[in-house]
Amino acid sequence: MYTKRAYNKNQLYTFSKYTGLNFRAMGTNIKYKNGFYGDGIISKFPIEYSANYLSPLTNTAHEQRGILCNKISFGNTKINVFSLHMSTFEDERILTAKELLKITSKINKNEAIIIGGDFNVGVNKIGNHKYSYDRKDNYKEYEILKEKFKSINNTEDTWFSNESSGCIDSFFYSKHLQLLKQETIKTDISDHYPVYAEFLI
Repeated sequence: MYTKRAYNKNQLYTFSKYTGLNFRAMGTNIKYKNGFYGDGIISKFPIEYSANYLSPLTNTAHEQRGILCNKISFGNTKINVFSLHMSTFEDERILTAKELLKITSKINKNEAIIIGGDFNVGVNKIGNHKYSYDRKDNYKEYEILKEKFKSINNTEDTWFSNESSGCIDSFFYSKHLQLLKQETIKTDISDHYPVYAEFLI
């Protein structure tokens, strides 16, 4: 947000304006090139509560990541929507998954939880803006989250670089919710493909 690569604009406001989703919240994790870097959520319905939790670090030289939570209300329904961008270091991703379970354990069991974002599973930083990808059947970060949540079954690659590609963007959700639809949307506007999921609340 307000960075040079975003043409010094408030990206969250722009997305909100053009989608007609008028409620929004930003969780800032670091200052970046005259702007801010973090996670954002936009919503059609009012945001009752918003909190940003900083992800655990194993080395203070590593980039600070975060977990943004918005409690969204309509009628008697409350949905806790999480947006996150996990580390490019496996040990920090595992710690973040465990921290996410602690955070969600404090949420009322009658409230829905949906977690979406860039989980970076299998990604390893090998240089400045260079990453490799380990393709596995299971990732420990995901196995931790599956103790409490269901996950969408997306297998298509969602991230691409000069060195590698992989399926690293996904959704987890409360076990009482029903997944109606999911889709990986192919586009050339980013190094990630957006992942769409529709739920029956």
